[in-house]
Amino acid sequence: MTRRSRMVVAASLAALLALTASGCSLLKPQPPGVVSSAVDHAVTELRSTAGVASVTSSVTPYDLMDGGPLSNASAWYASISVETKPNAADLPGLADAVADRIAAVKRVVPVDGQLHLSVGAHGVGTTISLPVDGGSSDATPASQLVTTAEQIASIDSVSSIELGRPHNPPSIGVTSSADVPAAATAVRQLPDFGVGDLASVTVLYSASDEPHNTTRVTMDAASPSPEVLSLIGRLTAEPGVASVFFTGVQPTDGQQFGADGSGWRPALSVGVNDEQTQAAVASELEAFADPQALDAAMPRSSFDVTVYPQDMSRVNVDGFVGLPAGSPAPDDARKPTPSPAPAPPPPPRAPETPDEQAARVANDQVAIAQLLDAAGDIAGIRGTPTIQTVVCQAEGIDSGLRVEGSVVIPVFEVAKTADAAYAAITDSWKAAGMSPAGGAMGRLAFGTASTTAPVQQTTIRGTTDGLSITAQGRC
Repeated sequence: MTRRSRMVVAASLAALLALTASGCSLLKPQPPGVVSSAVDHAVTELRSTAGVASVTSSVTPYDLMDGGPLSNASAWYASISVETKPNAADLPGLADAVADRIAAVKRVVPVDGQLHLSVGAHGVGTTISLPVDGGSSDATPASQLVTTAEQIASIDSVSSIELGRPHNPPSIGVTSSADVPAAATAVRQLPDFGVGDLASVTVLYSASDEPHNTTRVTMDAASPSPEVLSLIGRLTAEPGVASVFFTGVQPTDGQQFGADGSGWRPALSVGVNDEQTQAAVASELEAFADPQALDAAMPRSSFDVTVYPQDMSRVNVDGFVGLPAGSPAPDDARKPTPSPAPAPPPPPRAPETPDEQAARVANDQVAIAQLLDAAGDIAGIRGTPTIQTVVCQAEGIDSGLRVEGSVVIPVFEVAKTADAAYAAITDSWKAAGMSPAGGAMGRLAFGTASTTAPVQQTTIRGTTDGLSITAQGRC
């Protein structure tokens, strides 16, 4: 290496070390400007909102190893955490205001938001996950979740509350294992229990310094019975019992009928410290003769009793509550209803004549061009649309022609953010009879139930250049 080459290398290393020392890194990818702008704008507005104590945020790529297009907003996700002041007024209104700010970020980039607040006379620590929609158009407003939390916080032993997590029931923490049955009974007395956001709940205690000292009851209006809650209370009072888990709510995911397809039933799991306690607990579960649920159609609960720490020489005792261990499974598990016979396929549609196809394509070109121009008019500035006709395919076979269109509306030339234009455009689609049809990686789709409408699907996503909109016609 020549002297000049060594000098160039040394200078490059010095520059790299200087960047690293200043907190920057050439190796750390940076999010697109539209993502950083959306998050920074939301954080600034949140920090200026009355009642907010602090706001933290981060923006992270989905997978640094993926090598994906990190210049796209959809390759990133944001996290925003908001802490309210202990004496904040109008918590429901504050929650809605925070939810609106975080929902605006979601229009640009996927976001995981959390609102932390103190609720009730005892200042129960409460966490609400935002945005509250979780992809659902009929989600409960954040203000209603605060009202629900205030109901729960009225129970004396409640120490923490978590609400709004998609696909998870509210989580209610209590101060000790002994408090779980009483708190579960008190939750049942709440006026809204059994419906909406309180259709099911989890009541739990977990000792932070003892990994196996946990009691958890997941329940709804049908299960468990008051007698089973009393049984759980007796078990937690046993000196040799370390943990008690009861699941009385049938999940709605792929495991709703059991992992092995045998059907679903409530389950009671007990962790104990020694084999003597294991035998005593198993005997009590076998002898239990009281009702197990408030719904007579509820399957009998299964049970298992496990000694911790586990050892290869130890045997778990399992069975069904109220029956001797080792009894065959009762024939009462919930199983899926057999699928009805498929309806006969509709008669094939008569193929279009060349003249009919030409007329339809011409009509759809006009309709899609008008939709894209209307979106620009709503935003206050039009983009340059691209309209094309493509071949439809069904199972790899050509089946006619379809019109597709796209446009990027340069909204940042007339506005600081795209939030208002995004909301107004999607509202106009809803008013025209289109409904949200899911979405992924930051792009939201809308569709129509009509098979004859000129515009069958639209999508919208925020980008660094503005709002990216696509439209798809019929085949």
